[in-house]
Amino acid sequence: MNNQQVECGCDEIPQSLLSTDEALDILLDSVKVTSKTSYLELDDALNGILAIDLYSSINVPDFDNSAMDGYAINLETDKVNIPGGLTFDITDRIAAGSIGNNLSPGCAARIFTGAPIPKGANTVVMQEECSLTDNDSKIEIYRPISLKENIRPKGNDIEIGDLILRSGIKLMPQDIALAASVGINKLEVRGRLKVGVFFTGDELVDPGIEVKPGQIYNSNRYALVALLNNLGCEVINLGNIEDSLDSTCKALETLMHECDIIMTTGGVSVGEEDHVKPAVELLGELSLWRIKMKPGKPLAFGKVGNAAFIGLPGNPVSAIVTFLLFARPFIKKMQGYSDILNNTIKVESNFDWNISKSRREFIRVRIDNSTIPPKVEKYPKQGSDVLSSIVWADGLAEIPERSTFSSGEILDFYPFIEMTS
Repeated sequence: MNNQQVECGCDEIPQSLLSTDEALDILLDSVKVTSKTSYLELDDALNGILAIDLYSSINVPDFDNSAMDGYAINLETDKVNIPGGLTFDITDRIAAGSIGNNLSPGCAARIFTGAPIPKGANTVVMQEECSLTDNDSKIEIYRPISLKENIRPKGNDIEIGDLILRSGIKLMPQDIALAASVGINKLEVRGRLKVGVFFTGDELVDPGIEVKPGQIYNSNRYALVALLNNLGCEVINLGNIEDSLDSTCKALETLMHECDIIMTTGGVSVGEEDHVKPAVELLGELSLWRIKMKPGKPLAFGKVGNAAFIGLPGNPVSAIVTFLLFARPFIKKMQGYSDILNNTIKVESNFDWNISKSRREFIRVRIDNSTIPPKVEKYPKQGSDVLSSIVWADGLAEIPERSTFSSGEILDFYPFIEMTS
């Protein structure tokens, strides 16, 4: 394998280019959270984005109950924590879902986990600590007994008025279970975003078709659709379109009134065959289109009709990286997520960085979690066309502008496992 790194000579970036932080701020400041909501049965609510804060109208549990199988006892005051054996008459049996009778002083009731504590009872002793006597009509206990043992009080988990789930969360199985525990059978969730996509480049061919000289398979189409599906979007896919201004305009016009977002890959640079940028400017407006970063400098953002527009670079690595760093937080905010930014962890570089560059770089690295902090090694080829590097890597290490360092530098690491799930 040839590990030679090919440099493009484009590190001298004009000052007019935006930093990654500026670009992300512009994107996020423009977002309008979708107003579309619907009510879903609990069985259908998994992975939905909760639209409202959820409060409990009941206590959980709604009554004092037993934490285990054993005996509920009306322990007299003078018998609390005394040494020696105590004997209690068994006068009742209480299973979960049933209500026991009033328990007199010195009496016990057989009780099971979750069953309501009967009136008069003030403690529960687990069955393993009780000995049955007199044809199982009495129990004897040979240790000191405290009040309120093994009793789960009313409202122990949730009290009336408690905020149990916050709006903007992605509903997980445990969230749905919590809603069910307070008697809620439907949840209001944000509607799915409609995202229209198309792909420019006459050289692109779909898998399954034999490529001719000068053609390549379109990996961007399948990467972008998969990334959008992971975010729960409804994708309207126009596929590959002819690399012309007229065809690009027609694709935008098809999607601009139907979709919340339009996304493309390729065609947002400044070449004569890059038609997406002028088409967007013709039909709408373009807010930014070049960012001081690698990979992914040509990133377009604007509006066409009712739809936001995001144009990703054409190189496969650049398309994926810019989607993860910019489009993903944008989409999550529009979906109504409360937590929209990518999470990072601190890692230690297992490589030197000897050349100071004027733009921020996000390099593909593999992580070694056997050390503290974890160490990362970089893929030998960092070109934006090397798609295999994304598969090899565990995530992206962020290299700040104008940086040089030796092995051991602490860097921010973006795990793919979080950004692609």
